[in-house]
Amino acid sequence: MKNARVVTALAVVALVAALGPSATTAAPAVATSVPQVIGPIASTAAPGDPSHDYVFYSTPMNLSKVGYEEQEYFIRGVATRYNATNPNAASPIGEMPYETRIVVRRPINPHRFSGVVVVDWQNVTAGHDIDTEWGGAGGFFVRHGWIWVGASVQRVGVNGATTGATANLGLKQWSPTRYAPLDLTNGGTVLDDSQSYDVYTQIARLAKQGPSAGPNPFDGLDVRDVYAGGVSQSATFLIRYYNGVQAAAQAYDGFLVGLGGGIPHGDVGTKLMKVYTETDLVMLGQGALRVPDSATIHTWEVAGGSHVPASAVSPDPTDFRATLGGIQAREYGPSPPVDCRNPGPSDVEVWAVFDAAYWALDRWVTDGVPPATADPIQVASFGPPVTLVRDADGIALGGIRLPKVAVPVALDNGVNSPASLTNPLSAFCVLYGTHAPFDEQKLSSLYPTHGSYVSKLAKDVHGLVDQGFLLNEDAQTLLTDASHSSFGK
Repeated sequence: MKNARVVTALAVVALVAALGPSATTAAPAVATSVPQVIGPIASTAAPGDPSHDYVFYSTPMNLSKVGYEEQEYFIRGVATRYNATNPNAASPIGEMPYETRIVVRRPINPHRFSGVVVVDWQNVTAGHDIDTEWGGAGGFFVRHGWIWVGASVQRVGVNGATTGATANLGLKQWSPTRYAPLDLTNGGTVLDDSQSYDVYTQIARLAKQGPSAGPNPFDGLDVRDVYAGGVSQSATFLIRYYNGVQAAAQAYDGFLVGLGGGIPHGDVGTKLMKVYTETDLVMLGQGALRVPDSATIHTWEVAGGSHVPASAVSPDPTDFRATLGGIQAREYGPSPPVDCRNPGPSDVEVWAVFDAAYWALDRWVTDGVPPATADPIQVASFGPPVTLVRDADGIALGGIRLPKVAVPVALDNGVNSPASLTNPLSAFCVLYGTHAPFDEQKLSSLYPTHGSYVSKLAKDVHGLVDQGFLLNEDAQTLLTDASHSSFGK
C-alpha cells in the first residue's frame, strides 16, 4: 500500500479544518458579478521541474494528440461571503476581495466544442488542489468536446493549511513566485471558506458571460450549459451550494456530486445526480442520506467500489487518472506507505459510471430524458455499523454491477481498515476498500476457458450499456481489457 497522502486527500475528517472559524469580517466592498481575468499565465518549465513554474497538477494526458490545450488564468473580484454551514439556507455575512486561479482544458479547434463546461470544485482535503473530475472523466470530456475548468475556490488549496499533516501544501507554498498574487483569506482575516460559494458562482458566470475585464478564456465559444462537479469533501460544499445558493443564483445548469455530500433539497429545481460507492454507503454515512429519485434528483450506487479507487493511486506519473498517485508524487515527492489490513484499493472501474452519469445528466438537462433508475445496494442493517447483503464471496448485492463484481476475478468491495497505526494516517485505510485476487483453483472453477470468461463479461457489459449505466466507448475498453487478460487460459 503506497502514498499515505492519498488517504489524507480523501479523509472526511479533514473537512473540519477547512471549515474552521473565521477571523474579523473583511472591510465593506461591493460584490462583483463576474471576475476580472489575467493571463493566460505562462509556464517556463515542464511538469515535474524543480522550479515549479508550470501549472500545478498539469495533466499528463497528451492533450495536443487529442486536440486539446491547457491554460491557467488568474481571476479577481469581490465575493459575497455566505454563512452556509447551515445546509438549509445561505445567509450573506459580508464581502471580501479575492484572487485565485482557474485551469481550463478545452478543444484547440472551437468547432470541436460541444457547448458544455464542467466546473470542478477542486478537492483540497490533502492540503492542495486535486482535479478529481478530470481524473475520473477526463477521457469522456475529451471524446465529447467538453471543457473542463479546475476551480480553486477554497482557502487551503490556495493559501495552504496552517496546521496538521497537510499544512503548507497550497499553491502559494508550492510555488511562491508563480502564485504570489493569489489570496482567498482577505489578508489572513477570513479562514472559513465563506467566500468559496460566490467565487464558484462567478466562475460559472465567467463561462457564460465573459470577464468584467481582461482576456476571455471562452472567447468565440458558444457555451450551452455549465455543470457543477466535485467529489468527497467538495461534495459537502456542493450540496450546501445547491441547497442554499443555487436557487437564487441559477448559475449552474446541472450538478454531478459524488462520494459524499448531504441531502439535496427537492425544491431547488436544478437537476442533480449523486454517484457514490460502497465505501460511502458503509463507512461514510451515505446510507442515512439516501433520497428517492425524483423529477430533479437521481442517485446511483456502485457495488464493490471504493472511495479511493485503484486508478487514482496508480504510481504512473503519465496516467491522467493518478491524481493521488503518480501526479501527486510528481508535485511533492513520494510519501511513506500506509498499512491497511486488506490489499486494496478496490479495482472496480468507478470512473466508467461517472462517464455515464455525465452523459445522463447532459441528456436530462438538454432533452428532458431522466437518467436510468438504479437498484440500490442491498443493506442488511443500517446499524451502526452499516452491514450489506453479500454473496458467498463477500461481494455486495444490488447497486450498479460493473464486471469486477458481476464477473469477479477477485473480492472487490468498499471495506478496509488499518492493520497498524505506526503511521497514524493508516487510520484512513477505511477509504480504500479491498482488492483480494481469487486463487487459481477458484478462477478455474469459475472460468474453465478464456472464452467463457470473456463471454460472461460481455453479457454484463452489454446489459449495463442497455440499462444506461455504461457508455459504448467505455464498454469497448472493458471488453478489450478482458480479451487481453489471462483469465481462463
